[in-house]
Amino acid sequence: MNLLKRFFSKIESPEEAEFFLNSSSYILVLIGFLQSILFTFLLGSFRNFYMDVLLLFIFGVVIRFSRSRVSVILLCIYSIIILLGTTLTWFGIAAGGGNNIFLALMLLLLSIRTVQVSFKFHMLRETKLVWKNILVRHLIAIGLAFVLSSSLFISFIMISKFLGITEMSSLHGEIIFESLPISYILLLLPGLPWAKKRRMYTFSESLS
Repeated sequence: MNLLKRFFSKIESPEEAEFFLNSSSYILVLIGFLQSILFTFLLGSFRNFYMDVLLLFIFGVVIRFSRSRVSVILLCIYSIIILLGTTLTWFGIAAGGGNNIFLALMLLLLSIRTVQVSFKFHMLRETKLVWKNILVRHLIAIGLAFVLSSSLFISFIMISKFLGITEMSSLHGEIIFESLPISYILLLLPGLPWAKKRRMYTFSESLS
C-alpha cells in the first residue's frame, strides 16, 4: 500500500523521481517476463507476441539506465496502440490483439505517469541537452547497429547455405529486420564505453 501511495504521490525531489522511474522500469520488465510465460506455456503463441515482450524489456532497460524522455513518450504511444488493439479485439471488431484489457489499461496508466515523472525529474535536475554529444552518440549507434544487423544477415546466409536451407522463414526474417532498430536503441545506453564521456545532457551545477 505504501508503494502504491508513493507511485501516485506528488514528486518533489529528484530522488523521488528516480525511485519512481526505477520502479516503473522494473514493473515493465516484470510484465514482459509474465507475458513471456503466459504466451509460451499457457497460450502456446509466443512466436506471435514475442515483439511485445521484447519491447517491454527494452523500454524497461532504457528507462532504468538512460532517463530518456523520448523513450517514455514512445512507451506511452506504444501503450495507446496496445490498448486500442486490445479493445478492438475484446469487442470482436478486429483480430490479432491481446485479450487482457485490464493489463493494457494498467500499462497505459503507468506509461502516462512515467512520462510525467520523467519530465519532472529533468526539470528538478535542471538538465541541459548537449547537442554535439547527441549527434555523435546517434551516429555511432546507427553505424554499429548497421554493422551488427549486416553481420547477422550474412551469418544467417552462410549458415543456411552450409545446412542446405533454401527458404527463409518469416520468423527469421523478422529477427534480422528488427535487429537494426533494437540494437540501435540499446547502443544509445549511457553505460557503453563511447557514451561515458559523451553525456546527452548535463545537470545544473548547483545540484551537482
